[in-house]
Amino acid sequence: MKLLISTLRASLLLAFTAGACAAPLDALMEAMPSERYGEGFVEWGPDAMNSTLDVFKVRSKMGITDNTGNYNGYTLRAGRKVGANGWVEGAYMQRNIAVGPDLYPITSWRMSAQQVVHEQADAGSALAVRAAVWGNRSSNVTKSNFSLDLGAYNASIYVDRVSALQPKDQQYQVDLVNSWYGSQWSGSVFAGLGSGHVTIPVVESTFAGGTYLYPSPTTNAFTSITGVSEHLGTLNYNLKFQQVGANASYVTGPWMYRLGYVMAYLRRPSVDSAVQSLGNTSYQRNQTLVGDLSYKFTQTVHAYTRVQFMQRQFLSDIPFLYNSITSPIFGVKYGTVSAGLGLSF
Repeated sequence: MKLLISTLRASLLLAFTAGACAAPLDALMEAMPSERYGEGFVEWGPDAMNSTLDVFKVRSKMGITDNTGNYNGYTLRAGRKVGANGWVEGAYMQRNIAVGPDLYPITSWRMSAQQVVHEQADAGSALAVRAAVWGNRSSNVTKSNFSLDLGAYNASIYVDRVSALQPKDQQYQVDLVNSWYGSQWSGSVFAGLGSGHVTIPVVESTFAGGTYLYPSPTTNAFTSITGVSEHLGTLNYNLKFQQVGANASYVTGPWMYRLGYVMAYLRRPSVDSAVQSLGNTSYQRNQTLVGDLSYKFTQTVHAYTRVQFMQRQFLSDIPFLYNSITSPIFGVKYGTVSAGLGLSF
């Protein structure tokens, strides 16, 4: 316990110094958020990840020497108690992710509602059902100057640029969460499932001195290349997912410490089969670990920081980034540090 407290306090100091932020995270899901926030709350803060925040030097171990993996943005998050034991919550995020010369501007959003369906007051436990709809969108996501592997065709081509125009995804999710609340300790376990859809309406490619669109009313010099059509066919797809997780929290004086874990499993039949046919690894599972620390200045004002570690980057967080062209980059780990201020009422 002392090690956990020391680690989280160090993370809080690091986050305040570096200007990091917070995000809505399923790993910290609970049946009765009002036990933590009261009648409601509003939180806001910036987020970041860069070489300064990469205290474990993951980037240098991967041989990254440029700005690849830099992340910045902000999160606005709010929740409100509804009725006897209901809760509604929403979040809005702006993210900017750098990959070499390319910058991915992404807007993320989430809305959820939950209701306690069984409460055992003498044992301090509650069971709730939570329904959520969430998604991501961008004006333009570009991958520049890369070699496109054509897999089984034993060939590759050099592509100057591939831009996904107006990509977006939207997911629907239901979770069952059971929580226990004590005077200092509390904990939750949860499981859920959902489905979603990734939409990329137009792709613009620059190749061999020409610019080509997909879909196109006629076959062009890019889409007619054997193997390219297989890649482009993985840009729009349906997905299904399941997740399980648990978290625990400890309160002492004005400090509150939380640690959460969630494992998600995604199924994208049209994408996974194409990735495998190209001889690449299809990533379907993502594990996320979250450490959270908050400090109450008053009964209504608090500061918080969250450190998030992901096994497969944003695999289960931003679905539209994953397809057969981008799948190889999801074989690496990623993390963010977050901090901000909140108001409870």
